[in-house]
Amino acid sequence: MKLLVDFSALRAAANRMGPPIQIDLSFKTANAPLVRKDITVNTAPPPELVIPEGGMELTDLGQVGIDNNLLTWQGQQVLLYIQDHRARFDAARLDGKVGNRVHLSFCQTLEKMRDSGRFERYVVTRDHSEQFRITGKMLGWREESATTDLKVCKYCLRKLNYEGYGTPGNYAAFTNFSFVKFFQQYESFFPYHPSREAGAPEHYSEDWAEVSRRYRESRRHTCENCGVNFSRRPYLLHTHHINGVRSDNAEHNLKALCADCHSKEPGHYHMAVPHRIRQEIAHLRQEQQRAEAPDWREVFRLADPGLNGLLHHLEAKRAPLPKVGLDIQDGRDAIIANLELAWPSQQIGIAISEADAISAKEQGWRVYRVQLALDRPEKLVDLLRRSR
Repeated sequence: MKLLVDFSALRAAANRMGPPIQIDLSFKTANAPLVRKDITVNTAPPPELVIPEGGMELTDLGQVGIDNNLLTWQGQQVLLYIQDHRARFDAARLDGKVGNRVHLSFCQTLEKMRDSGRFERYVVTRDHSEQFRITGKMLGWREESATTDLKVCKYCLRKLNYEGYGTPGNYAAFTNFSFVKFFQQYESFFPYHPSREAGAPEHYSEDWAEVSRRYRESRRHTCENCGVNFSRRPYLLHTHHINGVRSDNAEHNLKALCADCHSKEPGHYHMAVPHRIRQEIAHLRQEQQRAEAPDWREVFRLADPGLNGLLHHLEAKRAPLPKVGLDIQDGRDAIIANLELAWPSQQIGIAISEADAISAKEQGWRVYRVQLALDRPEKLVDLLRRSR
């Protein structure tokens, strides 16, 4: 007996998932990485590494690590400050400006503390709410606790050259500083990130998944900022609400953006984009010839946000323009590394990942980690000029 089976519903469901993925295989040249089907990224630390709300008191500054000039604890980017304000508690509770500074980096203040053997009961935290728990004596005798808006350490901003703070007269990096934005900017350097979705003020409409799919399809799965086509990797393309209202799905309020461009939109500091995702997008930009940066403005737009301080140094010192997100190939044309910044004619590059740095060095490149380049930018610029 002949069976008649209607597959129309199945085909319709498959079509809603986006265009079919085409993978061209060649035995002569290297192929792009296979598409990652599972894109759920859990960046929360395991339970044993969770820092309690309000921070965790340290017994020694040696418990804090340093990665690319940033403070770390057990693989996590952290902040460091003195919670105990003693007799200054009441004043700091009312105005965070008079309280202790919050440290982002192992700046000269922490270096002096370490070198002198002093320790002031520092607290490590991943809090990004702009409010910090402080303790001290109320009215001179009663122990109390409260939360207040402590300010960032200026020495730390200078060490990182955060938003170009090292430039004389540039105070905006301090006056406009946001701890939320700071954590987002450097997340490529760390495997664990603080959760930031809790503060989202709006919810998406019930049909948002379908609205987003149709809109991205109408734009041929192409990022409207960087121009890269994501038909083969649709999970890298998002739909952005221009006015920030997630329930406003009017077409004029929508914009198709890749995960990298989306995370750089104003007010999108809650977005966590893992380093491997940014590198995958960088690879596609190279592949589709969308990675050209004719000026520093475009370099800043395309580069990983964690390179912001270094880029400000390079621009100020008039360094040659770099390539952004350059793939490095071995002798068989297989892609073995990706450099965040690269000067191909000099074979000099900057890498966030240690593995990328090692692989590129094996191909004859001189590769520097961000921390070294940030500490001595004038040496890097001098090397680039001499190697022309």
